[in-house]
Amino acid sequence: MPVRNGKARDGSLLAALFVLTFSGLGLLLLPYLPPTWNLNIIPSLLVVTFVLSGVWIGLRLMGPLFERVTASKTGSYAQARSMWRVVSYVALGVVLVGLTFAFLGDVTSTALGLGLLGAALAFVLQKPLLNVVGWLLVNYRGVYRIGDRIEVNGVRGYVTDVNLMYTELQEFGNWMHGDTFTGRLVTVPNATVVEAPTWNYTRDFPLLWDEVEVLVSYESDVEVAKRIMVDSAMEVVGRMMFESHEMYRKHLALRDLENSLITTPEIRMEFADSGVKLWVLYFCPAEVRRRMKGMIVEKIWRRFQEDPRVEIAYPHLAVVPGGKSLQEVVEPVRDPPRETRVELGRKPRRKR
Repeated sequence: MPVRNGKARDGSLLAALFVLTFSGLGLLLLPYLPPTWNLNIIPSLLVVTFVLSGVWIGLRLMGPLFERVTASKTGSYAQARSMWRVVSYVALGVVLVGLTFAFLGDVTSTALGLGLLGAALAFVLQKPLLNVVGWLLVNYRGVYRIGDRIEVNGVRGYVTDVNLMYTELQEFGNWMHGDTFTGRLVTVPNATVVEAPTWNYTRDFPLLWDEVEVLVSYESDVEVAKRIMVDSAMEVVGRMMFESHEMYRKHLALRDLENSLITTPEIRMEFADSGVKLWVLYFCPAEVRRRMKGMIVEKIWRRFQEDPRVEIAYPHLAVVPGGKSLQEVVEPVRDPPRETRVELGRKPRRKR
């Protein structure tokens, strides 16, 4: 976690210790106050403050220990932190409910008071309550958890923390290409989960589909180009895809999608104005998607350069000799002379 978050946690812990000490001293001094003093609700407030601050400090101190023990069993600190968040909030909720019924009199008046207070808070604090609803939705439906890579409300990042009000993301993308981290920590209100779509890269399975696109000229040997692209992808991700295929199949949301799952990199192609478009499809771990793509592109590029049978098509200008206009060259007879023939959008064929 960022250093500034550690400083914030230390500051809140010191503040809680101060509140605990102050309320404890107040409780100790109550018996020595003059009996003529009308204290009213002060003793109850001191007890509530003392209990809540004590419980909060206890939870903060137990958190790292719980995460360490759970992570040793599950192998994931992110999962351990997610579990502790839920446990700590449930514990605080139970303590609050207990204190409420202990100090607000009989059950009927307490329920009525809580109902009126809840209605007032729902009207005044709509946005914060919507954040709490978003937090419940995130945990109940498993929309995401700490350690997932998500995109929400146009922000992409690695989830570092999820509390009642906000979700913190270690941002990637934005001005950086692919999934490279920007170095910024983004705070997103939990209400965004209720109001906008959320994309999770890694909730069910940490593999993403990707593809590399190449445009080759019509004069190229397409079969050679296809073989080069498949071989390049196989060297980078082929073994990983083959070993992960069965596990990926078991994690599919619908078994009807089994026929769409590939075992090794495959080629797709279509015609274009300047040549033939080729795509090599594959899947790889989300955190190394850009790195894998860069390695595949480099291998394809080097092998295309070494093989004269394959030419990459690209837009370019053609110089027409003879002083004729472009319209005279493009719209003449069906079989114009060779020296006036124009090929736009395609690299001239090299001599073999």
